[in-house]
Amino acid sequence: MANRFSLLTCSAVLALQLAVPNLAQAQEETFVPETLTAKEMVDPGPKVFVNVQNWGGGPSVVRFYSADDLRVVGTADAGAQSHFAISADGKTVYIVSGYYSRLSSGTAEHVLRIFDADTASLTKEVQLPVKVSQYTDDASLMQLSADEKYLYVQNATPATSVTVVDLEKGEVVQEVPSPGCFGIYPSVQGHAYSTICGDGTFTTMTLSADGTTFESQKSDTIFDPEEDPIYLSFDRAGADLLFISYKGVVHRLSDAGGIIKEVSTTPIAEGVEGDWGTSGYTVVSYNEPNGILFVPMASGRHDGSHYHDAEEIWAYDLENKKLLYRTPVEGITSVITTDEEVPTLFGLDIGGGKVVKFEVDPEAKFAAKPVAENATKGFTTTLAARQ
Repeated sequence: MANRFSLLTCSAVLALQLAVPNLAQAQEETFVPETLTAKEMVDPGPKVFVNVQNWGGGPSVVRFYSADDLRVVGTADAGAQSHFAISADGKTVYIVSGYYSRLSSGTAEHVLRIFDADTASLTKEVQLPVKVSQYTDDASLMQLSADEKYLYVQNATPATSVTVVDLEKGEVVQEVPSPGCFGIYPSVQGHAYSTICGDGTFTTMTLSADGTTFESQKSDTIFDPEEDPIYLSFDRAGADLLFISYKGVVHRLSDAGGIIKEVSTTPIAEGVEGDWGTSGYTVVSYNEPNGILFVPMASGRHDGSHYHDAEEIWAYDLENKKLLYRTPVEGITSVITTDEEVPTLFGLDIGGGKVVKFEVDPEAKFAAKPVAENATKGFTTTLAARQ
């Protein structure tokens, strides 16, 4: 036993002696720490922008995804309960959010942050009145004028109004009161926007050229807010506005004359068994080249079910008033389509925390097939696609 112990001890000492030169050599080598870098430019190509709200005081973030495979290619940060808008050319990201000294309370700041989408870098900030609606995000809560000179921001204190920001000057030029009305729907020309009122009407605000004054006109009753309210979500079909009700009635409206007028109503769920209704947040998306409306829908509609997950995405031919295809889905609550002859559809799944890409087949009645997805990591109700 003693001889065996001595042999083991000698072996260990020898191994240590042999290792010492290697240890000494390693210590003499200069340690070079890794340097973290960031890409100067966001990967080029079509993108999907997703607003990820944070309701715990911040930060919120807008994530840039490649429209090809939904990999993340950039981010723009914000404060709590963010709203966003993207320029028509996809080059500029506008984010409004709140900043609080105690994260979710305390001294407040409301700020517009403007980012260059090619570099994901902050280019300008504009201080706003502390009145911004801190609400579940909807595209109608922040909109650009047709020429992108002005940005309109929804306020709620709870009194409702709209802050008008002159983007060329980088300053607030006025606050437009809109008691009892909510949502911002800009005209396709000039500096006017309409807003939904609680009595089922719309009010249209027409701003002066310098944005400092306005005139308003109220429409006739468009919908019944007690029997079948409409969503804030909207899209354009040509020059017309498209809204949809909880029961799946599409209201096509014209604002061309400076006041909202009804063009047509189309009950897309009429005659479909199962008491189907619209379901989700961003629920109206229109593909212009084909005249197809994409709507997330769910069966068993009842009061309060309008924000539930969709069971299907319907492709509806609005021109011929015909339901073409019902794509089964799980968890989808928001959809947008590209304006291409062969459209691509993108959706959000709040519960699953992901953005999903669907290929759409015009030859198969606009059936949609999921082909890619990625995590969103937060509360998401709005998205935008730019080619």
